Amino acid sequence: MRREVGISIFAVLIVAAAILTVYYLNVGPTGFAVFQQDTQTAFNEGAYSGVLYDSNLSAIVLDSGANTTSGTYASKVLDAGSSATWNNLTGQWNGVTFEIRNCATANCSDANFIAVGDLNNLNLTGQYFQYKASFDSANDTLASVTVDYTVAQQPTPLSVSISQPAGEKSSLSAIPLTFTITGGTGTNPTCSYDINYAGGVLVSNTGINCASGSNTQTFDLSDKGGDNTVTLYVSDTSGNASASSGFSVSVSEEETTTGEETEEPVLEIPVETPSVTQISLGELSAQGMIQGDSRTLSLSVQNTGTVPVSSCILRGDDSGWVTIADGTKNLVAGESSAFAFSVNIPKETQAGVYTLGLSVTCAETSASKSLTVNVLQKKLDFNITDVQRTRQTRVSVDYTITELAGEDQDLEIYFSIKDASGLEVANAPQNRSINANATDDFRTNIAINESINGTMTLSAVFNSQIYSSSVLEPIDLSTVTGAAIFGGVGAGSLVILVVVVLILGAVFFVARRMRKSGRLFGGSSSNKED
Repeated sequence: MRREVGISIFAVLIVAAAILTVYYLNVGPTGFAVFQQDTQTAFNEGAYSGVLYDSNLSAIVLDSGANTTSGTYASKVLDAGSSATWNNLTGQWNGVTFEIRNCATANCSDANFIAVGDLNNLNLTGQYFQYKASFDSANDTLASVTVDYTVAQQPTPLSVSISQPAGEKSSLSAIPLTFTITGGTGTNPTCSYDINYAGGVLVSNTGINCASGSNTQTFDLSDKGGDNTVTLYVSDTSGNASASSGFSVSVSEEETTTGEETEEPVLEIPVETPSVTQISLGELSAQGMIQGDSRTLSLSVQNTGTVPVSSCILRGDDSGWVTIADGTKNLVAGESSAFAFSVNIPKETQAGVYTLGLSVTCAETSASKSLTVNVLQKKLDFNITDVQRTRQTRVSVDYTITELAGEDQDLEIYFSIKDASGLEVANAPQNRSINANATDDFRTNIAINESINGTMTLSAVFNSQIYSSSVLEPIDLSTVTGAAIFGGVGAGSLVILVVVVLILGAVFFVARRMRKSGRLFGGSSSNKED
């Protein structure tokens, strides 16, 4: 009897210790990641270096046959067809790191690859784009990549046509100048004209008022006629255009009463440069953002007039989403500058397309521009609830995942700790599953070198089959705290803790009763209680 009781108590203690070990070390089943796979044919359009496509894994991996410890895969150069904003790079991978470049030439020879911290907020503009994935472990895989972009709307080229003057005119005054301006930006064009004849220039660089669409002006000539050509020049922020039209003037000569021809005086028309006060604003590409997201942008402004403008300031509309970063600016004629601002989407904003108003107001003139923001539905909420250094060689991270899309999601998470210079000093990949509309608490342990100390940055990049994002938190690794085993205890962890306490309480109660009855460790089964 004593042997059986002793074994039973020992077994209970082993079970309790095992549960504590599972809780403390965060050992347990992990979720299964479902990759939305690409094809080998698509990857073969890029360039492999020290890596190959493994058809069994349906992914790119290190070439083990070449005894390589690192390698790269460079995609083909992606062509948007015209200027575009490259937004996000998503997909399924494990362990690989990315560099990107956007280019103005078809072979991307005009740009170098650069590292980027947030693949979900590239915000790069150009017609061409290319990414490069780096592998440094046999466990690194790249199964699929998706890059999305927004093509910028291209304005119709600026052009001008002249319908008058044409043919023969009978007067040197009030000669009609009728023309039509199409394309371009459609706002605030500037116009001037020259008139030439066979002997040279008759009228040079004369500015006139003009606008997009049909225009009618008149001009006078001091010459007594002949064949002439009028050339009209038009410019706006999109470029320049010109057109010419030939005409002739037939005027009878006046004679004196004595029959002698009198010389008509030549009228000199002063050439004046008109004073134009105007500014033009650059284009703003549409932005795709999620609830609670924040993004820094800039709006370019150019003084397209002929006189300086002063005290120019950027203002946002009354939505409260726009925060202005820059103060006032002064611009001389032809000068350009940029105003920095940020767009902050409130967490409670409903998904949909919103239009934000921006305006640049100077002391002399003003201009406005609209920014389209597509607020996307947040499909997953990821929060880091506690980070503690539980040992010199380990950091414990507690986090909560809330599913918002109403469907089961499998997540691939990559935790990374970086020092003040941005150098990665530790990392830990992890797979998790979350049920539809559920909230779960998790913990992961990241192995670190005991020499690492001070303020660091913890990032968690997570990807599911329907959503990708990341979080960034500052952390302090100066202190080792053993109490972290109970730090950030969530609902699931609390259940385990209660079970452990109940088991230990039961063991203590059974041992006490058996001791009193005299049946533990040598007592006789016939002994009575005292």
